[in-house]
Amino acid sequence: MTTTRHDGVIIVGAGPTGLVLAAELALAGVRCLVLERREGPRADSRAICLHARSMEMLDLRGQAEAFARAGLPVPQFPLGPRGAAISFGRLDSDFPYLLDIPQSQMERLFLARALELGAKVRWSCAVAGIEQDENAVTVTMAGGGVERATYVVGCDGVRSMVRDSAGIAFPGFANPGSVILADLHLDGLPMTNAYGDLSGGGMLLMFPFRDGSCRVVLYDYARADVPVTEPVTIGEVRDGLRHIVGQDFGPHDMYWSARYRSDSRQAPRYRAGRLLLAGDAAHAHSPAGAQGLNTGLQDAVNLGWKLGAVLSGWGPQWLLDSYHAERHPVGAAVLALTGRQFRLNTARTWNRRALRWAVHRLVVPLPPVQRRLARDYSGIAISYPPDRGVGHPPDGGLGHPLAGKRLPPGTVTLTDGTATRLYELFHEGRFVLLTAAATGDVTGLPDDRVKAVSYGGGTRPGLPSAMLVRPDGYVAWASDQPDPAAAREAAIAWCGPR
Repeated sequence: MTTTRHDGVIIVGAGPTGLVLAAELALAGVRCLVLERREGPRADSRAICLHARSMEMLDLRGQAEAFARAGLPVPQFPLGPRGAAISFGRLDSDFPYLLDIPQSQMERLFLARALELGAKVRWSCAVAGIEQDENAVTVTMAGGGVERATYVVGCDGVRSMVRDSAGIAFPGFANPGSVILADLHLDGLPMTNAYGDLSGGGMLLMFPFRDGSCRVVLYDYARADVPVTEPVTIGEVRDGLRHIVGQDFGPHDMYWSARYRSDSRQAPRYRAGRLLLAGDAAHAHSPAGAQGLNTGLQDAVNLGWKLGAVLSGWGPQWLLDSYHAERHPVGAAVLALTGRQFRLNTARTWNRRALRWAVHRLVVPLPPVQRRLARDYSGIAISYPPDRGVGHPPDGGLGHPLAGKRLPPGTVTLTDGTATRLYELFHEGRFVLLTAAATGDVTGLPDDRVKAVSYGGGTRPGLPSAMLVRPDGYVAWASDQPDPAAAREAAIAWCGPR
């Protein structure tokens, strides 16, 4: 049996997380092979929503426009009761909305990007065994053949073989009841905004697509115990709508459906030696809030540049450990968020339903609550406090208020007089050292890893004198002092010497 050695990364799973990670690694110049048991790209769609922070991540790589063209922006996310929703209109983002786009369309765009950058995807390739040693990981395929790589990343879902091979537990529990998902046409609702409703019979959510069809999500108490293997019929959808809402909205031309039972679980560690986990292999939760795919995409972008740095030889030793340190708390927060919404929306006792009414009608509409919910659900609120990382350089810039925060959107005027959007500076996947003109030239930088940009003004007030921003758009270091030596020291601490 022939063994092929890759001095790079093997990704198990060609879903959204795996494909985005493959593109990030290829952009960093890392050899990457994706192994997928499916025969080809997905034709169905479970996930359907991209939140603002995911769109910003795509914008960092110049991909957001293609997704925006394919999807339908909707201004609100329904919480369940009619009229109770989270409004994204005031988000401090270039994408103040929820983008409805079927997962199958997302994956086509992700796949095209990964292949364009040089990643390899092998379909009909189930993994039968994974073993690691001090130097590499050996992956054995079910149909024969062996591959070896420096690292393997499991993007292979809740039943992850990579996670099992690493000996990592997946504690948690199954959420009660099953949810009906159906992609179809509805005559009785406008296809311009998402819609939700709750009653004593269950919960309805509706998300429109650009082509005039929509995703219907039904949690019908009367059908919650039906096995997930039983097919969904258009009649069952019609009956569920009547049971929950009192009218059926005229469903017709259903082209996809599924019954889905979710778990709430999280791996206690995202890394075991040369094996790492991302996406549903690391965390699983209820579909409440449309968080799963979005959390996986952000796992991929966080991990991609770090693996690229380590495999390129300049990444410090603590960098891979910082992946778990940064992303595990985010996964735990998502589990808490989705768990609260799921329990509230599926409450059946009178006292919990009364609590639900009070929360949705009295608390959710309050402006401070709306702002908090919009930031939490959209992912804009995610930050990485410096003291949560592993081995971050002990520099005074870590105490700056922006350190660990997402780079806000805006436009800056460069010293040559041209204007550029901040997020356009990251298309190459490098660090960006952004300095005010008064700081002066910063010399001695590792130019292949750090893009130095000097600006004279812009639309974003309050930018510090110097700011080192990571490839994933989070601020690694910032200072209000115009000190080029300190900026150079910070860049070298993160990216190594020239």
